[in-house]
Amino acid sequence: MSLRTARILTSIYLALALFFVTWPGLKPFARIEPLVLGLPFSMAWIAGWIAGSVFVLYGLDRVERRHRDGEGS
Repeated sequence: MSLRTARILTSIYLALALFFVTWPGLKPFARIEPLVLGLPFSMAWIAGWIAGSVFVLYGLDRVERRHRDGEGS
C-alpha cells in the first residue's frame, strides 16, 4: 500500500469516527440496552471506534516506517 493511500484511508476513518461519536452520528446508537461487556451500548459504540483508531494508526505507522526504511534515510 502506498503512503498516500494509507494516509487517505486513515483520514477517512478518523473523520467517520469523529462523526459517529458526536451528536449527529451517535443519535441512532444512543441507547442503554443491550449491554456490551457490561457497558451501555452507546459507551461500547464509542469505545469500539476508539479501539479501532488504535489499530488504524498502528497500521499507518507500519506503512510510514516501511516507506521511510525503503528510502534509505
